[in-house]
Amino acid sequence: MRTDSAGTSGWEIKARYAVRIMLKWAGFVTIREREREREFAKSCILQIKSANSPQPLRILDIGSSSSYVPLQLARQGHQVVAVDIRPYPLRHRNLTYISGDVTDASFGEGLSPFDVVTCISTLEHIGLGYYGEKMARQGDEMAVATLHRLLKPGGSLLLTLPFAGKFSQDDFQRVYDFENINRLFSVGWRLKEERFHIPRSRKNWVIANKQQVLQCYAVYPESNNACFWFEKLR
Repeated sequence: MRTDSAGTSGWEIKARYAVRIMLKWAGFVTIREREREREFAKSCILQIKSANSPQPLRILDIGSSSSYVPLQLARQGHQVVAVDIRPYPLRHRNLTYISGDVTDASFGEGLSPFDVVTCISTLEHIGLGYYGEKMARQGDEMAVATLHRLLKPGGSLLLTLPFAGKFSQDDFQRVYDFENINRLFSVGWRLKEERFHIPRSRKNWVIANKQQVLQCYAVYPESNNACFWFEKLR
């Protein structure tokens, strides 16, 4: 039986890891909202890669400026294009940064189609001007149209955003509901997977069902969280 330097066997290490994973899913280990979103995106990308080929994926990441996700994906061997109107400071041989606004009709001209687009906690801000982008009342609709255009037929959009039982909007963000998600993705898309999260505290988010994600929780009344995997229809 293989053991580590402290005398712990290999199966014990695996068992401890499995227990930690179960505790995370049960909500006994603190997991922040962004961690939940990255967890969802990572799981989807693994499924996409295993279902396609051993070749690296072409991935477009939207709203990259303060995110490590593009760098992590590049380190895994994928060809990644990071997009933001703000600078992206991280570098990797598999990572290209583009300064741009996805509400521009000409955005992405000359780019080869992508297998995957990741849009993590970004769509809700597009067009509101909070981060210095131009104001566009229907910025989220314009962005979704652009991402659809840039994806290959059958390509995947991995989307995470704030969610609640009723749509709301302020100068910072939109909080979506089922009606508005259906409005944005009713044409040209197929929903493959969805996952919802609610706060047990501001720093601990747990997996929830469709009924729970519609409620308002005193520990974080602003919003809950939704993650969607949409596929571009062929």
